[in-house]
Amino acid sequence: MIPVILSGGSGTRLWPLSRKDHPKQFLRLLSDHSLIQETLLRLRGVTEQKPVVICHESHRFKVLEHSRQIDQPLESIFLEPVARNTAPALALVALQRVALGKNEPLLVLPADHRILDIESFQQALKVAEQHALTGALVSLGVEAKEPSTGYGYIRRGGQQGNAYRIQSFREKPDPETARKYVESGDYYWNSGIFMFRPEAYLDELQRNEPGIVVACHEALNSLHADLQFLRINEKAYARSPSNSIDYAVMEHTRKGVVVPVACEWSDIGSWTALQACSEPDEFGNVIKGKAIVEQCSNSYIRSGHRTIAAVGVDNLVIIDSHDAVMVTSVDHVQNVGKLANQFQSGTSVSLLQEEEVFRPWGHYKNLSLGEGYCVRKLSIFPGASLSEHSHKLRSESWVVLKGEARILLDGEVHDLGPGESINIKSQLRHRLENIGEDTLEVVETQTGQTVSEEDIDRA
Repeated sequence: MIPVILSGGSGTRLWPLSRKDHPKQFLRLLSDHSLIQETLLRLRGVTEQKPVVICHESHRFKVLEHSRQIDQPLESIFLEPVARNTAPALALVALQRVALGKNEPLLVLPADHRILDIESFQQALKVAEQHALTGALVSLGVEAKEPSTGYGYIRRGGQQGNAYRIQSFREKPDPETARKYVESGDYYWNSGIFMFRPEAYLDELQRNEPGIVVACHEALNSLHADLQFLRINEKAYARSPSNSIDYAVMEHTRKGVVVPVACEWSDIGSWTALQACSEPDEFGNVIKGKAIVEQCSNSYIRSGHRTIAAVGVDNLVIIDSHDAVMVTSVDHVQNVGKLANQFQSGTSVSLLQEEEVFRPWGHYKNLSLGEGYCVRKLSIFPGASLSEHSHKLRSESWVVLKGEARILLDGEVHDLGPGESINIKSQLRHRLENIGEDTLEVVETQTGQTVSEEDIDRA
């Protein structure tokens, strides 16, 4: 089987940690690994095939870096120039596989789920593969332990070997309907995990959403590789209808099969879902980071920078990020995404931006930003370098914190070590390279009329 990781979600319900440019799959919420790293790690022992990742173009370096950190090679990274939901994204991979004469089952996994019972999960995948090889379109159905209103449901039909025929998909129900679903024993939570052969998927997609197949086929006509990145035609792909695999295919196919699994699964779709995945203290609180609490109960408190102090509060979610603090009652946690959307469409777009930005040479973190200045910390991989460039409207200074730096400045070479610095006036061409064996850490201070990323001349 070929793992296909869907990494296109925005995760706005986990704002302010999850941002437009740094969504939840790249966050370390449950362990020292990000959610996408955990997704990749749980595939070990299942297949030796390198995963394919589908992500937005702006996330490409994040995907590459997160896979590099856990030493997980990727076969390729499909770049979506515009978001068109999961059905078109999977059509790209399926069409490419068929064009290459390959028809191995595709294992479709969201990048941002939590699964604790890895053994049960991997056993279910083996069962799913058996059915996918027969031409079935398989969905993993999580055994529902409670009448959750936050998940969609799959109703099983007659038994089909060690699985069941899919009778129908149901939307997120109200509490009473959810209770009836669970009591009947015929319903599973829809995990969003699928397996099928590329040709089987494309046959069903052509039958139900032919416009998606046409647009994706046209988008692939100009497919070209840029390192591990696969780029497609943006205009053609934008013409594709936007639809999910559930609506476009799984709800209509007669070849649907559901494989039950009990694997301690969650889609981490809200702060309360994350709270449920964590061990509470004796008062029902889950506290992450620096916090002081007194007479608080059943609350989720997470601090990333400042110390949170809470007294006499119950059933609250309090989240501190580098530039925002979010407070909500547990009853209104599903509306957090509306806050993120307000900032995105209003004047506070900066509050949606990420704290750490990844580049091919490493990454940087903004430490302080104001009118006419910006202070950031650069981390450059061994052997990597920033491209030679200049700025028209700003000057810079670099201070080496750790490692060995080589700077090309206006035709002259300067080698710097920890504690040493250099000033770079506007208009002068310069280049920074890591010549050491460890990550180079540099503090960069920008001053001038503008500190915009657009003030870069690489000519």
